[in-house]
Amino acid sequence: MTSIKNEQLLFLLLFIFGHLLYTNTPFVNYEWVYRLGSDYFFSYNPLTLTAYFENQANPISYSFISSLLVKTFNIDDYFVYRLPSLFGSILLLYALAKFNNIWLLLVVGLNPLIWIYSGRAYSEMLSVGLMVFALYSANIYIRGFLSLFSAIVKYHSLPLILTYSLFAFIFDFRRQKITWFNQHVYSVVGLIGGFAFFIFLYFKSFGIWVVPEKFASAHFNITFLSVTNNIFSYCFYLSGMFFLSIPAFLNTEKLKLKVILLVLSILLGLTNQNLGEMDFGSFQQLLGNEIILLIKIIGFWNFLLCCQAFWKDEESRILLLTILGYILLLSLTRPANRYLIFVVPFWAILVCQQISLSRIFWWGYISVLAGLNLFATLYQVSNATASANMADWAIQNDVRINLGGILHSHVGDFSHYDPNSPLVVSLAGAQVGKILHEESVHVLGLKVRSYVLTNTNSN
Repeated sequence: MTSIKNEQLLFLLLFIFGHLLYTNTPFVNYEWVYRLGSDYFFSYNPLTLTAYFENQANPISYSFISSLLVKTFNIDDYFVYRLPSLFGSILLLYALAKFNNIWLLLVVGLNPLIWIYSGRAYSEMLSVGLMVFALYSANIYIRGFLSLFSAIVKYHSLPLILTYSLFAFIFDFRRQKITWFNQHVYSVVGLIGGFAFFIFLYFKSFGIWVVPEKFASAHFNITFLSVTNNIFSYCFYLSGMFFLSIPAFLNTEKLKLKVILLVLSILLGLTNQNLGEMDFGSFQQLLGNEIILLIKIIGFWNFLLCCQAFWKDEESRILLLTILGYILLLSLTRPANRYLIFVVPFWAILVCQQISLSRIFWWGYISVLAGLNLFATLYQVSNATASANMADWAIQNDVRINLGGILHSHVGDFSHYDPNSPLVVSLAGAQVGKILHEESVHVLGLKVRSYVLTNTNSN
């Protein structure tokens, strides 16, 4: 790896600037839960802590970091809770920039999962940034400390780090490059010991063993069919995001194998189900069922062919086996697309190292990613703003409203929420009763959807 070049630094600055443009907009999804966790460290109100663990399976570490920022700068705005996540993405891109490959930096930075979660208050980006920076650090002590920090922020990084370390050790041992006892082994032992100590302290402090019981029972419902289904889901989703590699396989070489793999992909695609959060977010309603099925089939087909291409040298095999091992572990629990954030950088490294394509394909792919991110960002900002405006209207008019399962995830701990209220929020066109208030969601001047508040007793 070498020093960062000017074009890589320019992209990193544009990446940061692009996120700062919208980082102080209202929360979306369950970002508000991390803010709720931060509130506990301000007041130490046990009700706040209970509310956090009622809504969040992740450790409260991210909220603790956010609370330190709020206390330090005495600012309690949306962007403060998103800064740790953005910092994680900067660490990630800085680590990857040292590969001296501008395409790698672009395909990771503009990956929809990386881009979206970099500007949101979620623990995944901070954890993955610490993890990748640690794995490619030359200093063994920095590597061990940041790996532990990464696992404390988000548990998902721990199995990936251990899987990577295991395969790296096995391959190095086979090549007689290392002995049984060395600095890397000591680092892994220290990581496991440090994490075990954290889990013990976490239990003593909050009474939570790893994750709250309600989430533990919901996440671990394992059957052979569910695991197979989840593996397919993760594989097509990961490879589908890197559709850039598809042109490399559109030739007659090994045609019979490609046809067999395509038939297998079709069969699995037709039977695949979303058993968790494996949807397409803001693109879900735009794509439609037919396009989504096509993405599943081609995505999984592309995944299998990429695996074959990546099995060329031992360094690539280490990353590939790490990804496969991680996906297998993920498939044993309730799946969520955001967990793939942890392997997106590694898959991108393999694509950039092993897939040979002309510049026109690279630029075309980058352009598509930029367009997708522009739409997704504007949609989420407008959607969150409309949701917050609907909540503000209810507060200003001092009325209790039923969010109808439409807005609750966007406005969070909403003081005027009443599930029994006859004033119900719904999507425009599906409302019942007299419309009292409406908030529209626009992207580039085009109306995408509208929320309406109606009095269902006015029929």
